Amino acid sequence: MTFGAFSIVLMSSLAESGLSTLARGLEDLGGARLIDIQVKSPERAEAKRSSYTRGMTVADRDLLFTALPHVVERSMFATLWRHDVVGDSGVLSRTDLVASDGGFLDLFRMRLAKGRAFTEDENRHHAKVCVVGHKLAEKVWGGDAVGKWLSVDGLRCHVVGQLADQDRWGINFGFDWLDLVVVPLDTLGDIDPRAPLGAEILFKTDDASSNVAVKRIINALLVERHHGVDDFEIFDFAGLMEKFHQIFTTMNVIVGFIAGIALLVGGIGVMNMMLVSVSERVREIGIRKALGANPRDIGAQFLCEAVVLAGSGGLIGVTGGVLAALATGAILKHFKPMWVGVVAQNAVITALCVSVGVGLVFGYFPARRAGRLDAIQAMRR
Repeated sequence: MTFGAFSIVLMSSLAESGLSTLARGLEDLGGARLIDIQVKSPERAEAKRSSYTRGMTVADRDLLFTALPHVVERSMFATLWRHDVVGDSGVLSRTDLVASDGGFLDLFRMRLAKGRAFTEDENRHHAKVCVVGHKLAEKVWGGDAVGKWLSVDGLRCHVVGQLADQDRWGINFGFDWLDLVVVPLDTLGDIDPRAPLGAEILFKTDDASSNVAVKRIINALLVERHHGVDDFEIFDFAGLMEKFHQIFTTMNVIVGFIAGIALLVGGIGVMNMMLVSVSERVREIGIRKALGANPRDIGAQFLCEAVVLAGSGGLIGVTGGVLAALATGAILKHFKPMWVGVVAQNAVITALCVSVGVGLVFGYFPARRAGRLDAIQAMRR
């Protein structure tokens, strides 16, 4: 019983902690209010692709940025995976390259430890500036990167900002949150015209209820600009968040079910112990019956003993599970500051109730057997 209750509380708490950590990271970015537009291979009217510039263009971005209602933040960016970089320190390294407009850092809530972010004016004027991540600054310059120069993918840029040590566990937009370099999208387009074509556009609405209207307007504008070619797709994070919670709820139920098997095994152990107890205390039962105890009193006594035995084991297991969940959460938070340690209160209540219920169910048969013993036969044994 102890191990079963311990397993339910600990496993459910870890699962809920992981869910809370991911949910907090997504909510910090906007959660259900996010709408993402990505490039994809068209399924119809592909022959018309020659009549316009493929991919997401600056013209697409400008039209959407000015025409959409209910949008509070927006950014166009391209994740270009790992690239070789060389600092003016002479150190060679590899990092994730992100090309974006001036709204990228604000939309993704990326805090600056030093310096500043590049502006939209700098992006439009093709300024050779960049912002580096915490790990990249440590690898190339040993810490302080602001004011230094960095060469990446044929672009030599001036480092104007350095990001703080801010990780988001489990959230992946195609780049490492700590090991990256962010350069202006239009500036990189001068060196590699193909880079902006794979860009995506991310919007944050004022409320998740506005997502449907915003998606319809986006779809109508892009279909018209792309001449009916469906070479883009729109992701609504409101639906993704709902599916995300459903998946984790299902996983939590499965975890609880697996751990609950241990409680059933413990219940069988309680029943066996109570049957042994009845066998060893037959003479005591006979004496009590001879003194006037009725079968209901005898059965109630053994049933109470079974409930106390199972409930005590469950209480010890729950206490141990809570302490283990708190300790595990503290350890994970030390290595992952974004980790949210949670004790699953529902699992605590469920484990205690199931423990008492198991005591009642598996204690009933031994109690019934004890109550039906014949007083004279019991005293003779």
